[in-house]
Amino acid sequence: MPRVLSLIIPTRNERDNVRRLVDALRAALGDLDYEVVFVDDSSDGTDAILAALAGADSRITVRHRGGGQGLATAVVEGFGLSRGDALGVLDADLQHPPAVVAALVRRMQETQADIVIGSRYLPGAGRPGLSPWRRLVSRSTRLLTWVLLRASRRSTDPLSGCFVVRRAVVEGVPLRPVGFKILLEILVRGRCDRVAEVPYVFVERRAGRTKATLRQGLDLLRHLIQLTAASPEDARFWKFLLVGASGVVVNVVVFWSLTHPLRAHVVQAGIVAAALSTLTNFVLNNAFTWADRREASLSAFVQRLGKYYIATGAGNLVYLALLWGLTHVGLVPMLSNLIAIGIGGTLNYVAHNIWTWRPQGTA
Repeated sequence: MPRVLSLIIPTRNERDNVRRLVDALRAALGDLDYEVVFVDDSSDGTDAILAALAGADSRITVRHRGGGQGLATAVVEGFGLSRGDALGVLDADLQHPPAVVAALVRRMQETQADIVIGSRYLPGAGRPGLSPWRRLVSRSTRLLTWVLLRASRRSTDPLSGCFVVRRAVVEGVPLRPVGFKILLEILVRGRCDRVAEVPYVFVERRAGRTKATLRQGLDLLRHLIQLTAASPEDARFWKFLLVGASGVVVNVVVFWSLTHPLRAHVVQAGIVAAALSTLTNFVLNNAFTWADRREASLSAFVQRLGKYYIATGAGNLVYLALLWGLTHVGLVPMLSNLIAIGIGGTLNYVAHNIWTWRPQGTA
């Protein structure tokens, strides 16, 4: 059990909710040693109500910033103001039921997890507080997050705003959040080995207005791009795809040049185009995709080039086998082709990552 729980609550124009929130937290947390740190960006008088609550309860701290600097930065600032060995994050609008905080703390004690996340997507959870449009956006952004960031796949709800994390996970870690989603930043940059979850029901807002806007959506996309670029293994796959796209251009240009001005046989043109595009792909992947594993010696370059041709050839055989097999069992050729490209390309990437550019020092 954490010795002290510091609950960080960012607020922006929540004057009709903060008193009820504090009362609900007192009831939910009982004898737990806790403090509540409000980081406030309000302009509607919420700061005055928070000041009165802090004056009546020594467990409440308030930092009023007086500007719309973003929920995630408010949470980071709250971390610095807190004293607990466990840090909780909760919205002020009561859509995260305060009772879930105690469940998160219990789950942390039971599992010894580094972070426990309140999930809206586990069995027993729910999202009645999301409109149909926001549900669609939530599902879409969750899927996009899973695709881009491996660390996010450890949670069913990596965009949750309700969680408890051990201070050691974020202590000394340079967090650079954008917009509203601090959890992603912690999952990617923090020292997070063990992740646990608790289902909860995201309820309807009773007062105030939602802060979810198109700008927050754009901020999330920008944050995802920044996190992907900062994570070598996540960025590597997208670099590999970009290099592959350049190889297609090289292949088409060479093939056209050989079959039209030079009137070469299509098979000969295809072999030369494939060989040259594979070579340019290797050079670009060596300099760009796997630049952190590049070796200066000519022998290493030649050895990896040979491995690259072998692995790429094997991937092409897998592609052709899948294309034939899927078409043979009745799938339309275009769908078969797309599936075969996806699987063959992914296997190519894996082979290059663990064999062609095997990290130094591995057997």
